[in-house]
Amino acid sequence: MNILYLSGSHRKKGNTDFLIEQAKKITDGEIIRLIDYDFQYCKECWKCLETTKCIINDDFTNIITPKLLNADAIIIGTPVFFNNVSTVVKNFIDRTWCLKNQLQNKIGGIIVVGRAYGHQMAIDAISSFYLKHNMIPANRGVSAIAYKREDILKEKNAIESTKRLARRILELVRIFN
Repeated sequence: MNILYLSGSHRKKGNTDFLIEQAKKITDGEIIRLIDYDFQYCKECWKCLETTKCIINDDFTNIITPKLLNADAIIIGTPVFFNNVSTVVKNFIDRTWCLKNQLQNKIGGIIVVGRAYGHQMAIDAISSFYLKHNMIPANRGVSAIAYKREDILKEKNAIESTKRLARRILELVRIFN
C-alpha cells in the first residue's frame, strides 16, 4: 500500500501538518511538503499532449510525478488562502495537467484548515482536481478551524474526522487492490 500525503502548508509543523501526521499514524506512507520542492508554474505549452509528460525539468517532473504515479492514495492537506487552497497547492494542481488519464482510480483524501471561512471552496478545488483525474474521493473531506499554531489541538472533531478519513482510505485501497 503506497499512501502519499501532500502538504500545501507554508508553515512547518503547523495545523495542517498536524492533521496530516494524525492520518499518517494510521495509514503510514510518505509526506511531501510541496513548499520544500522547486517547481515552476504550468506554461500551458501543451507539449504534454504530445509526449504524455511535462517537458519542464524540475522537482515536479523528476521527484513528485513518479511518486504520484506510484501512489495508491493521494491525500492533499492545505490551509485556506483567500477562501481557497494555498498557492503551492494550486500550482501543484495546475502542473498535473500533464498526467491526464494517469491518476485514474487512485483514492483521494482532503484535509483543509482555515480561520473561519473559505473551507468549502478549498474542498471543492481539491475535489474537482480528483474528479478531473477520475480519482475516487474517500469522503467529503476534513474541515478544521484553526489559525494560530496549535489551535488545532482544540479541534477534537477535526482530529477524529481525520482519523476516520485515514481508516476510510485504507478500506478503499484494500477494496481496489
